[in-house]
Order: sequence, then structure tokens, then C-alpha cells
Amino acid sequence: MPGPLTGVKVVEIAQEIQGPYAGLFLADMGAEVIKVEMRDIGDLSRYMLVRLIAGPEAKNANFSHYFLAMNRGKRSITLDLKKPEAKEVLYRLLESADVLLSNYRPGVLDRLGFGYDELCKRNPRLIYALGSSWGPKGPWVQRPSRDTLAQAAGGIMAKNGMPDDRPLPCGTLVADHAGALTLLAGVLAALYAREQTGKGQKVDACIYGTVLALQPMEINFTSVSGVETRRAGRGHQFLQGVWGAFRTKDGWLCLAGVDDKRWPDFCRVMGIEHVLADPECSDNVTRNFRGVKIERLLDAVFPTKTTEEWMSLLNSVDILATPVQEYRDILTSEQALANGYITEMDHPQLGKVRVVGTPITLSDTPLTATNPPPELGQHSEEILLEAGYSWDEITALREKEAV
Repeated sequence: MPGPLTGVKVVEIAQEIQGPYAGLFLADMGAEVIKVEMRDIGDLSRYMLVRLIAGPEAKNANFSHYFLAMNRGKRSITLDLKKPEAKEVLYRLLESADVLLSNYRPGVLDRLGFGYDELCKRNPRLIYALGSSWGPKGPWVQRPSRDTLAQAAGGIMAKNGMPDDRPLPCGTLVADHAGALTLLAGVLAALYAREQTGKGQKVDACIYGTVLALQPMEINFTSVSGVETRRAGRGHQFLQGVWGAFRTKDGWLCLAGVDDKRWPDFCRVMGIEHVLADPECSDNVTRNFRGVKIERLLDAVFPTKTTEEWMSLLNSVDILATPVQEYRDILTSEQALANGYITEMDHPQLGKVRVVGTPITLSDTPLTATNPPPELGQHSEEILLEAGYSWDEITALREKEAV
């Protein structure tokens, strides 16, 4: 069954995460995504190999898990955009495109001749979507950035970790990935607006702004109160007590608060009925916001049983809890597999491999997350033929090393 964006043509000129990950979701939704890669090296993510992380003896040591994660379902053409012949190819592709997707630094596409004003003249319906570091305006526009810098400038590093830790980033590249989702949202909004106006527009979604948008409650608290919040610790800047990870006999378990309705049953299954009426624990605000005493008590109690034993007891009384899972656990998770959040891809090099799927479910126009990513330039000739080039013209482009 066709996806919701079937018929939409996207030309992606992007590197690493924010642009390519947005392109991945568009491909999952059924859009045709043509990935334009540098002729000599391609997307830089192709060179982040398993062996660089796990060593040369690791399984699939010379394979790029990074490129796999960002580029499924796309087609690849290589172009040397410093050459006029290659630029003409790209102009032709963009004449019939719905979306140009990029996360190149500001000014790069303009210098190559592919700025918004120029392309808007050629194709007024084109949506020109840029993933940026710091946004389209302000004194930081030309600064280089990466995910960790966005986390640092955006407050996450200052609030992550325990009170005595140095500022710490998240354990994943949250700014880049979330920035890809805001870029995706901008593209979808612009596609919808074009249905009303008939015109494309310029979209900018930056990783710094996205990091701020991930923390509206916390930042607004400081704005309203004038109070700088504490480090998140094991729970959250506002929440301490029956929140966060607790060590069990064989692993870790996470709680997400215990309200007054659940408090008596929680005390019973935990075997801590003696604090049922203790104001330092029984008061809902104290227990959830400043629960120093209950936190210490739970640290002593949870190690007496296994995670599975605690989960059985806690689930029986509807307590918000879950095991803390490692990636190996997630890859075999019945819940993740049932919903396609982890899915199986038939990859030409790896064979059948489990990969992260899509978190979006549509009942009538489902997404597809099982098509493998392309080899470098795998579809160059196919794309050129579709664009109207003859075999002789393609040969000439290859001889000039434009493709």
C-alpha cells in the first residue's frame, strides 16, 4: 500500500545526521528521496565503521552502522558540484523536485549556485529545507557546531547528571536526532501550506533551537520564578524521591512517581508499610519533589528482589515502573518488535539484520522502514536516465568526472 508521501520527490544534499535522518523519515513515508553525495567520498557517515568503536575483531567490523541508521530507503547519485556539468544535473533534478533537504553550513549552497532565491525562480513550488546549527539569524549564524555543542549551549549539559558531576551530555546524540524531527515537521508543514498557496517556501530548523524546545517547562520555570534549577540527578530537575533508577538484585528498575491513590498499595508490595503515614514520605509533594528519605529507603529495599520479581509486584498494583534495558534487551523486546520499533531488514551485505524502525503508525497509508540504504552512487545512471539524459550524455558526464 502506498505511503502518505507517495509522489513527493526529495533531493537530499546532506551529511551525517540531521538532514539525512529527516530524509529517512520522508523515505519511510513513501517519498522518493534522491541522495546527492560527493563523488569522491560520499556521505561522511559511510566512514564511521564498527571497528572504530568496537575494534577490528568485532562482527561486521568494516560496516558503517552509522550510514545504515540514517539512509534506508533512499537512492544515491554522486556529483562533483564544483563542475558545471554536475551543477546542471542538479538543476535538472531540482526542477521537478518538491523538496530540497540539506544541513550544509549557511552559505555553502549559495556559493555553489543553489541558494534559495535562485532555486525559487527556477521552481517556485520547491520547499527549500535547511537543518542548521544555530538558526537563520543572530550573531552565531556562521559558527560551526555539532550535537554536543548544542546540548552545551542549550542547557542540557548543565542539568544532566548528579550534583557533583561536571556538565554531562546525554548518552545519545539527542540534539541532532530531535533536530531532524523538527526539520521533518517543517517540511510536512510546508508541503501542506503549498497545497493551499501553490508556492514553496524556505524552512529552517536548527539543533540549538530544538534543544531549547525540548525543555520548555524547565526553562520557563526559571523565567517565571527567577530560580536556577538543580541538576537532574537520577530523576529530573524538579523531581526527587520515587523517580529514576534503583538497583535490584540483578539489574536496575526505573520508577516514574507514586501518587496518593497508589501510595498505600506501593507501600504494601514494597514492604514499607511503616512509612505509610510518615509525613516525609506520605505527603505527595514531598515524596515526589523532595523525597530524600523515601529515595534512601528504596535504595535499601530494591536490592532484596530481582527486577522481574519487583515488576510482577509493581504491575499488580499499577505502579509506573519499567526495567532499565540495554540495547541487547531492546533488540529482542517483544513490545518493540510487535510495533515495528525494531524491525528486520534484508540487507545485501549483512543479510537479515534487526534495525531501529519507525515510531509512527498510520492505519491506511503505512510507513515502510525495511528498505536498505544505497551503495555510493548505486542509482546514478538510473536517476540520470529518468532525468532525460541519454547513454551518450551519461558517458560524457563520467568521462568528465562530473558523476
